[in-house]
Amino acid sequence: MDVAGLLKEFGFEYVSWLEEPKTVLTNVGKKKLSYWRERDLLEYHLNFRDRFFSQYGLLCNRMIRTLDGRGYIQYGDFYITIHDLIEESYAEDLYPEMKGYLLAALVGTAKSTTCSPKYAYSSEFPYRETLTALTTLKPLYPKSYTLLVNLIPEVKKRLLLDKPSRLPPAPYGGYRLKRVMGQLFFEASDAPPLPAYKWIVNEIHSWFKSMETESFTKSWDALLNGVDDEMQAHIIQSVIEPWEWRSCILALQQASHSDQKIKQFQEEWEATKSIIETLQLSISDRRVFAK
Repeated sequence: MDVAGLLKEFGFEYVSWLEEPKTVLTNVGKKKLSYWRERDLLEYHLNFRDRFFSQYGLLCNRMIRTLDGRGYIQYGDFYITIHDLIEESYAEDLYPEMKGYLLAALVGTAKSTTCSPKYAYSSEFPYRETLTALTTLKPLYPKSYTLLVNLIPEVKKRLLLDKPSRLPPAPYGGYRLKRVMGQLFFEASDAPPLPAYKWIVNEIHSWFKSMETESFTKSWDALLNGVDDEMQAHIIQSVIEPWEWRSCILALQQASHSDQKIKQFQEEWEATKSIIETLQLSISDRRVFAK
């Protein structure tokens, strides 16, 4: 690959490989290259990162523009984007409020960023589909099946069947915040967007496991304060809904080690109950709310 010729469209005067094919040195510092096969995924990331920065003021690994303003160039079957290479260490000492604000910023950005239909996952809990999957476990794992069936009354209490959640998918795989000259820098992955119940609920569970109760509630309050009333209701609903029950059923369908799967499920089930109690969340009269 003639990297100098390839990157001249970005206006660099000098380019050399530091680590082929991902990292180069230019006259304005080190740069990182990303390679994309799917243009729609690339366009989604380009728009997502631009909105994230412009709407919420957080630095992120946006696409450096070419001299004529394009966010990428084509090279054979690939599209290539260029980014600043941030080598500072990850920021571990974040205020709890900052964790909540970051998640709120991601929710808000995801809501306003259109993605390809193949990534526009429904965030409605598929209850009947999950029941069908559950029936297949009876001859394979009778004890696990009985445990999961006995929880159905509790599962129903945690569902809001007539009001699907409207949370957006987002390209989020955990915190990758760094400090750059005193400012926070969010390094988004190049991955496709994830369903909301995975990236929001999983992150809230991560907070609960790693934080003291006071810090956890501060992060939660900052999250809710950073989104509109509709998104607040949908976030609360997704936290209450029994996604861990569904995940366990699907995991047992696809693999062995049932004892390990059930143990993990029981831990997650109890953690969710503790989160609901700690945050005083409830579903009442077919509405989701925080007490």
